[in-house]
Amino acid sequence: MKLLLTVCLTSALLYKAELLRCHTCANEMCSNSTSVECPALSTACMTVTAVVGTGSSSSVTVNKNCSSLLSCITPINTETEWSVNQGFIRVALTQICCITDNCNFQTLATPSSLMNGKLCPACASSDDSLAGTCNATLSCVGVEDSCFSGNTTSNSTDVLQLGCISRNICSNPIAMTALFGFNHKVTCGAPWSIQISAVLLAFALTVYKVLV
Repeated sequence: MKLLLTVCLTSALLYKAELLRCHTCANEMCSNSTSVECPALSTACMTVTAVVGTGSSSSVTVNKNCSSLLSCITPINTETEWSVNQGFIRVALTQICCITDNCNFQTLATPSSLMNGKLCPACASSDDSLAGTCNATLSCVGVEDSCFSGNTTSNSTDVLQLGCISRNICSNPIAMTALFGFNHKVTCGAPWSIQISAVLLAFALTVYKVLV
């Protein structure tokens, strides 16, 4: 009986010693992080710098915490930038996960908001998205190298989804489900190019002048 108790206590101590420690923070810019012992199911540390919104209405937050490997989505020790942009709302983040004690001490750069020369169909507002009457064009920014289109369901109502997205989201089923829900019918495709659009416009003007 004593032997069994000793084995159990030893195992418990070893198990506790193997729990990961990560930096965590609660304030918006993570200016004062603290090291905490993670729950048993949290086997990774995560750092995220996120931008939510567009233009002057956008906000930046930094988050550091314990995470499950499933929540990481990205490969371990690989800094990854994601972005999905509907024009009237954008969510972009730079993220990294690691698996050693307090490895998430760094603060990552803010995702880029510079226009990259690509264009996608979009909805001018959330009302247009709900009504399915979308005919706007959106200039993609940062790592947004693809267009997305399709429908999601909100309160039994189909909602049209259009905009710019980074390809690494499109190729990740977990990320797509997290963004658009389990029953989404959203697909990704190639964006337009501002340069190509300019060439087509010049060609159209030339043809018009010839005909006139």
